[in-house]
Amino acid sequence: MATRRRSGSCVVNNPLFILQTLDLILTKMMRGADPEDLSDIAFLLKHEPVKDAELRAAFDRVRLPDIQELRDAFRAAQPKVLALAKAQGPMRTPF
Repeated sequence: MATRRRSGSCVVNNPLFILQTLDLILTKMMRGADPEDLSDIAFLLKHEPVKDAELRAAFDRVRLPDIQELRDAFRAAQPKVLALAKAQGPMRTPF
C-alpha cells in the first residue's frame, strides 16, 4: 500500500514500486532448476517476452546473497531460462 503525505492543499501518494517481469524471473532463479519455478518463468516470458541480451545483462548485475548454494542454483538456472526465452520466439507487440 502506498503511503500518503500532504503537499500544500492536496494529498500526494508516494510511489509504489512494482516488481517487473525480469525481477520476478531473477527471484525464481534463486531456486535453480526447480520445475515449478521454471514453469512460472515460462509463463512470465510467454506473456512478457524478455530479450536474450536483457537476461544476460541482468544475470551480470544481479546482487545475490553471500550463500554459495543460492549462487550455484542461480548459475544452474541461467541456461534453462535463456532456452525458455529463446523458445518464446521474437518479441511480440501487444496490438
